[in-house]
Amino acid sequence: MTPPPVVDELATSVRSDPSGPNLVRLWEAVYGLEHWWLVPTGTAEDPRPLVGVVGEQRFLLAFTGRHHVAAFAGARPGADAAGATAAMTITPADLTGLAGTLAAGGIAGVLFDRGVHDLVAPIAGLQSMWTRFGAAA
Repeated sequence: MTPPPVVDELATSVRSDPSGPNLVRLWEAVYGLEHWWLVPTGTAEDPRPLVGVVGEQRFLLAFTGRHHVAAFAGARPGADAAGATAAMTITPADLTGLAGTLAAGGIAGVLFDRGVHDLVAPIAGLQSMWTRFGAAA
């Protein structure tokens, strides 16, 4: 498992040098994580991951570390004043397996670390990204 700060460091290096090798290392780190964090919506009995709209497209919001999901959730209206953050997790393999369902629901992609890194994995590319960056990990 790659710790989240490694993802943060690689994302910073990609912003300054977006060459192919840097992007490969970044996606290997993202797909090498044990799980991704999601912000739950809905009810306790029927939690659903938060979907955001960017432009006119819908994205599943995922985070590469608890610190990113906590910062995002804490900035939302109605956030818990005590700083408690509810979160769900999903493995990269499990989320990849949901690509068809997500696409059928009108989700364009997965947006990682909204407001920090804003990495996008298109739904149509999740399987190939898993094959290239995750399955080999």
